[in-house]
Amino acid sequence: MFVRQKKNRSGTTSVVVVTKSHGIFKELKTIGVSDDCIQIEKFINQAQQWIQHYKGELDVFQQSAKEQEERHLQNICYLTLKTC
Repeated sequence: MFVRQKKNRSGTTSVVVVTKSHGIFKELKTIGVSDDCIQIEKFINQAQQWIQHYKGELDVFQQSAKEQEERHLQNICYLTLKTC
């Protein structure tokens, strides 16, 4: 699976998740359509996240950041309870 940008006749760009099997492209999901470069970049990021979710892959760095955030919140709660 990979992300593909497809130009439309209207001048907009579609961001699509596709797979290639036996030389044939199959569109799995259309993420969005826009003519704005910034919005297209957002669609590309969303498509990559969709692929990771669909494949069941975990982003180790994102998971680590969540764990750190949880620890910080627990420490804050502990300190506020301890001072009261």
